[in-house]
Amino acid sequence: MEFGSVSEIVTALASVVMALSVIVAALQLSESRANWVTENKRLKKQAAIDAAKIYIDNKRPETDLMLQFVNNACHLDSRIIQDIEKFNLPRLPVSLLDDVRGCVEFYDPAALGSLAEKDGFITGVTAKHIIQLRWLMIDYLNTLETVLTYWWQGTANERLLELEFAFLRAQSDSARPVRHLVECYGETNFPAIAAFLRAGAARQAPEPDFH
Repeated sequence: MEFGSVSEIVTALASVVMALSVIVAALQLSESRANWVTENKRLKKQAAIDAAKIYIDNKRPETDLMLQFVNNACHLDSRIIQDIEKFNLPRLPVSLLDDVRGCVEFYDPAALGSLAEKDGFITGVTAKHIIQLRWLMIDYLNTLETVLTYWWQGTANERLLELEFAFLRAQSDSARPVRHLVECYGETNFPAIAAFLRAGAARQAPEPDFH
């Protein structure tokens, strides 16, 4: 065998080995990427579950009563919530008496006896009660903002969160309080909630203007 032929064979084998190395490296990279994508999907699903759990863990009976109060109040007069946001004592129609009693009961049960009605409005509501109501509103919005930041920043599975919080985009009494609170307290203070609501607006009927 001639020396040149051996050299050519060695060179050819080296080329084959190099090509195989490139193929193996490419396969390893592809597998690594596939594993990363799978793991990333799993982590985003877990993050969506964790976000929903934050919402569930922070939901309390008085929160539901507050949302009921907001819903009924904004059906009557949207300025009621705007007054509370500014720490003003609003004139509350007697139709809200049960809602107010429910919220007050958790923080000032001794005041229940002083809540009454006169000329169609509730009497006995104090600045303390307004502060408590406002705190419930802010606390709920802060919790919801924390949860929806996962969606807003894309750190959790967006579709799972959209399914979990679809009620916020519904044209129903369960959604109205949140939209109304964000409007009163300002979208810039709760950008994730505002973005979530806007993203669903194209798939929903337009929300009537508050007045």
